[in-house]
Amino acid sequence: MSALLDKVVAVSIGLFVAAIMLPLALVTMANANLTGVDATIVTVVTILLPVLAVVGIALYFINRE
Repeated sequence: MSALLDKVVAVSIGLFVAAIMLPLALVTMANANLTGVDATIVTVVTILLPVLAVVGIALYFINRE
């Protein structure tokens, strides 16, 4: 019974933290802009980062057999 209680507490704390952080993160990302940032950083953020995210997600599911 103690293991189940530990899992419930862990999930509750995780959901609580997510409920606090997720709205803040979404507002921050929505209000972000790249004015005054070097062109190299803009390229990394707008092109390279999404491509790497897609590759990472694909590798995660490809390795599942």
